[in-house]
Amino acid sequence: MVKFLVVDDDSSCRDLLRLFLSRHGQCDLAHDGREAVAAYRIALDSGQPYDLVCLDIMMPEMDGHSTLKAIRKIEKERHILGSDGVPVLMLTASEDPKDCIRAFAEGCECYVPKPIQEPTLMIEVRRLVPELQAEETLTSPPSGLAGSNSEPESPRLRCLVVDDDRVCRELLRDMLEPIADCDFAYDGSEAVDVVRLAIDDGAPYDLICLDIMMPGMDGHAALSAIRELEAENGICCRDGVKVVMTTALRDSKHCIQSFREGCECYVTKPVHHDEFFDRLRSLNLITEEAATIC
Repeated sequence: MVKFLVVDDDSSCRDLLRLFLSRHGQCDLAHDGREAVAAYRIALDSGQPYDLVCLDIMMPEMDGHSTLKAIRKIEKERHILGSDGVPVLMLTASEDPKDCIRAFAEGCECYVPKPIQEPTLMIEVRRLVPELQAEETLTSPPSGLAGSNSEPESPRLRCLVVDDDRVCRELLRDMLEPIADCDFAYDGSEAVDVVRLAIDDGAPYDLICLDIMMPGMDGHAALSAIRELEAENGICCRDGVKVVMTTALRDSKHCIQSFREGCECYVTKPVHHDEFFDRLRSLNLITEEAATIC
C-alpha cells in the first residue's frame, strides 16, 4: 500500500489532503515540522518508509524548509541518496518565487500552490509515485471527447451550467461552446429537476458546472441532491456526472465540503480559460487535441 505523510499546521488543509490522498493509500498526518521528522524517522526504522511527503512551507517554529532539510539529513545519514529518497511535494499559499527556488534547492521534487485543487495535485502525485500511475490506465474515460483515437469523430459533451449570475452563465457557455451543448439552470432546485429529467430520458449530463452561492438551494445542497438522485437510479461513483464547483469563495471549508459531497473539481471565480480546460483534461472529459479548438 502506498504511504503518504501530510504535514500542515492548518487543520482544514490537512483534512482536504487526507480526503484526496486516502483514496489512493494510507495517509498519515503531522501538525508541524518536528512531528513530521519524528514520523519520518519512525517509518524508516520500521522498514515501511513513506512514498510521498506533502509538506507545507509556512508553519510556526520548524517551517517546511527546515523540515525538508532535516528529512534529507536523515536520509544522508542512512545512505539513502538521490532518487532513493522520498519524493517531497511542497505546498504553500506564498506567491514569493524565492520560496519556490529555495524549496527546489533544498531537495523537493514538486511545488504546488494553495488553494489545492485535486486534479492538479493528483497529476503531480501520480508523477512522483510510480505505483499510482497504473490508475490512469485502468480508468476508462467517460462519455465525452476523451474517447478512442480510432473513432472518426468524438461526441460533444452534454453540460449543465448552474449559476444565478447571467454573466457567469454566458462566460461558461462561450468557453464550452466549441466542445459542448450547454443547458442552463438558475438555482439549485432547478438544476436538480433538470438532472432528474436527463436521467429519466436516458441522456445524463457529462459535466455540471455548479455555483456554490445561489439563493434558495445553494450549490452544496444541489450537489448532495444530485448524488442522492444518482444513487437512487443505480448510478454510482465514477459513473456519475462530473461536477465542477465554481465559486468566488476562497474559504477552504467550502472546498472541503464540496469534495465530501462528491464534486470532482473546484474552480475559483473569475474562471480562467486555461485553468478551466486543464481541469476538464485532468477529469478525462476532453483530450489535449480537443482543448486546442477551445
